Amino acid sequence: MSDFTRQLVDACKHEYARWDNGQGRETWGSPQHSKDYYLFVRDYWRSIGINHLDGRTVQAGIRPAWSSAFVSFINKTAGAGTRFHYTQAHCYYIDRAMKAANGAASDFAYIARKPENYKPKAGDIVCAGRAYAKGYGYDQAAITYEADSFYPSHGDIVVDVTDTHAHVMGGNVNDNVDMKRLRLTGTGYLRNRINTSGTELPWIAILECRI
Repeated sequence: MSDFTRQLVDACKHEYARWDNGQGRETWGSPQHSKDYYLFVRDYWRSIGINHLDGRTVQAGIRPAWSSAFVSFINKTAGAGTRFHYTQAHCYYIDRAMKAANGAASDFAYIARKPENYKPKAGDIVCAGRAYAKGYGYDQAAITYEADSFYPSHGDIVVDVTDTHAHVMGGNVNDNVDMKRLRLTGTGYLRNRINTSGTELPWIAILECRI
């Protein structure tokens, strides 16, 4: 494990502990609760230069999704510097990693890999589509981004890998920072996601950390 990866994983674990191992919620604060969790969300937004949002902000009846700001915060904290794209939407840094896979963006911290060809390791980012993009795989995500410059998505940072699961951490998971266990095949590749109706859904990519 590289020094950067170790710092990345440590930053994830620190945030998870700050959220009381996933027990906190984005709108909670004192005096009703032990911590001002909603201000933790403000820290994530500030890492991408957005200073007016926190976990209690509501715009047009919804709270702005902050999961990409969380990934950006972790990378900035770990010292990625200019080698990461700090952004409010995952698809932007996914696209940069896909460009790195095609030979462009050679200094980017991550390179996109197709999940069927790559085994996740600590420090990587596992990416999936959401909403109308929930069924997107690698190629469809790349084509859609080329055409529209956007699609809804999510990314979680891998903090540990066992023989059976990749343990990942992300923001805005259950209105908090939380941990998930992603199933692996017997040979160490990610299994497809399964939604609430039992349908299998693909992953878009695993972004291989190369710092």
